[in-house]
Amino acid sequence: MELSPFAKEAKPSATLAINERIVKKRAAGEKILHMGFGESPFPVHPNVRKALCDNSDKKSYLPTQGILPLRERISSFYQKMFKLEYLPDQICVGPGSKILLFAALAALDGPLLLPAPSWVSYQHQSRLLQKEVVAVETSVENSYRVTPESFEDAIQETSTYPSKQKLLLLNYPCNPTGHSFSASQLKELAAVARDYNVIILSDEIYGLTSYTEQEHHSIAEYYPEGTLVFGGLSKDRSLGGYRVGVVLLPEGQDELLRTMVSIGSETWSCVVAPIQYAAIEAYKANAEMVNYIEDCAMIHEIVTKYVHHRLKDSGIRCPPPQGAFYLFPDWNEYRETLTGKSIDTSDELSNVLIDFWNVACLPGSEFGMPIDNLCVRLAIVDYNGETALNTFQEDHKGAIANPELFIKKVAPRIVETCDQLEKFTETYST
Repeated sequence: MELSPFAKEAKPSATLAINERIVKKRAAGEKILHMGFGESPFPVHPNVRKALCDNSDKKSYLPTQGILPLRERISSFYQKMFKLEYLPDQICVGPGSKILLFAALAALDGPLLLPAPSWVSYQHQSRLLQKEVVAVETSVENSYRVTPESFEDAIQETSTYPSKQKLLLLNYPCNPTGHSFSASQLKELAAVARDYNVIILSDEIYGLTSYTEQEHHSIAEYYPEGTLVFGGLSKDRSLGGYRVGVVLLPEGQDELLRTMVSIGSETWSCVVAPIQYAAIEAYKANAEMVNYIEDCAMIHEIVTKYVHHRLKDSGIRCPPPQGAFYLFPDWNEYRETLTGKSIDTSDELSNVLIDFWNVACLPGSEFGMPIDNLCVRLAIVDYNGETALNTFQEDHKGAIANPELFIKKVAPRIVETCDQLEKFTETYST
């Protein structure tokens, strides 16, 4: 059978593919330190589990946009947690934020400006939709953040007229780098977007995993008329497999909402009925749920910062994280010696790490970086989340005061990963 030329180029998501690969290796008895897949490890909140069980009888098709009680709860949640005001009619619920991003890209006209590095699916979704994609250059010295200057440079490279609509996909705290933006930085980006008619698709699914010193702000605060905000339950509530994503649309964009819902009605139909009712509980912003979110976020911060410090102490360059649970180290400083040992690309680097050092990670090329840039993405979640959460809640002050002791107790594979990366660097740097 002949395939569409655009579909023929599609390949499995690198993040999902490596997770399946590691599951098979572990099932076969191989010891693998899994830093390749970013799934938050904490247990489902008991109230959400109960809500799912209580609603297991729900079996009917539901509205594609999402049931009103859920959208009302999401509206209240974003008002309390993010200080964003969105009416339920401005909210659409989908089976994960990934498909909502795809629907938005399908619905909105214009080329896509995409920072490099960025999450693996953005570029592939755009190619499936045959969109023009223009890279927004970033630098490791600036923790790979988009700047007003690089934003404007990318705008000038598009094939559209200056006044014609363009799109920018912004993700922060960022997968793969962990960087975020200050309020002043977001205001500067918003000003450029407004001047050049750029619609911002702001993927803020890691917003509630921001670290202690990094207050999360949505760019929608400064550019409400031109920003779509995406979120979901997978990261801060560890519910990736529940597949609940949300998009918050600007006021007055009824035609955009109608189009996205129409796309949804022809593709996903609706989010699974029992899951939607359970999500009403997950989107409660009461003290119990907020404490759970904050405890999980603090554990992510402790563990990820520990790995960052270990990498730096091992002579590995890595921008400091400000949220989420990812790091983006590189070995470009050791390029000469690595090349002499047949490591010329990030793919070769990641293959050596998994084949000879038992460390699974993803090459930077999967995130839009040049293939000869010797960078990888590490997902810092290879530990038992239930044990970590229980231990942290028993003595959170002790965990914060003595993070190394806490990590050695609850995350020994994380410690071993750092040891392996240190030994690898010592071996290949000389």
